[in-house]
Order: sequence, then structure tokens, then C-alpha cells
Amino acid sequence: MRLRRILPTFGKAAVPWLLEGLLIVFSVVLGFWVSQLQGARADRELGVRVLASVHEEVEHNVALLQPYIRMHRTWTEALAKAPSESGPQAAFDVFIAVRPPLPAGAATPFPSLRRSAWDAALSGGAIRFLDHDVAAALSDIYRRQQIVDDNIARLATGALGATATFDPASRTPSVRLLWLTVADITSAEEVLAAGYGRHLPGVRAAVERGR
Repeated sequence: MRLRRILPTFGKAAVPWLLEGLLIVFSVVLGFWVSQLQGARADRELGVRVLASVHEEVEHNVALLQPYIRMHRTWTEALAKAPSESGPQAAFDVFIAVRPPLPAGAATPFPSLRRSAWDAALSGGAIRFLDHDVAAALSDIYRRQQIVDDNIARLATGALGATATFDPASRTPSVRLLWLTVADITSAEEVLAAGYGRHLPGVRAAVERGR
């Protein structure tokens, strides 16, 4: 008889406990959901900033590259037609003599393409906040850009770094080596320009969507 009296009392007392427990659980879940929502929003905002920064960098490189392609095509043709017989000039002298005028505003005969925004996105892990297709397009662009940079470095450490390039007795093979290296640079630049044409419309569209 006493058990029957205790149970109803216990049931009534448990209701506030249950309600309080549910309220605590709900508060925790709500806090977690708000935190996740804020984190997702911050990630999206970071992705938009990263994409805008990389897009600006790529657009700068596009504008910089085009005049150099025209110059390097002309330079390659001139080196191909350069006299191959022996003479008083070393290959380096021929290389400089047939060099076309630099593009307007340029200070060097080869472009210095930027990649700091892309490297920052990779090193900081922010690349994961970009759309997969956009990230893949940008990765392909910078892979092609790296080939251009590698070919320019090969000119500096290869043909231009060889003693024979400055020896008139080695003029013919050295001029041919210089021609081949500049031709490789030009070809890589053209491949990079084609990558710009292929991928930039999608990147620009993604930037517009994020604004």
C-alpha cells in the first residue's frame, strides 16, 4: 500500500527533472548547431576571399604573359635564322643582338609570374574551401605556369650558364641550344595561355557567384 503511494509521488517529482534534462540537451544541441553554422559561414567567407585573391593573381599573370609570347616567338624565329658559321661573336652576343624589344613597361626579357596567393592557399589549407572543379582548374593553371618557370630557370642555369655560350669557337652549337631553350619557353607559355582560355571562364563565374 505504501509502495503505491510512493510511486505516484516519485512520478510527479521526476517530471521537472526530465524537463530540465531535455532543456539542457536541447541547449547543448542548439549551441553545437549554431557553432557549426558559424563555422560553415566562416569557411565560405574564407573560400570567397581566397578565390578572389587567386583570381586576381591569375588575371595579372594573363595580362603580363600575352606580350611576352609575341616577343618570344619573334626571338625564336630570329635565333633560328641567326648565322651558324664561325665569327667573332659568341653565341651570347648573337642572343642579345637578335632580341626583340621588351614589352611596354617590362624590365626583364622573361615574365615573372605571380603565385604567392596560390601558395598561401595551399600552405594554409584554404584550398579545401574552394569548389572542387574550380580548385582543379586553378591547379592545372599553376601546373602549366610551373613548367614555364622551370624552362626559364633552365635557360639561366643551362645555356646562359655554360662557358661555351661566351666562346666564339662554340658559337654554332651554343646558338642552337639557346634557340631550343627559348623555343621551349615559348611553347610552355602558349600551353599556359591555352589553359587560361580554358579555365578562366569557370573561375570568373565562381568569383561572381561568391560576391
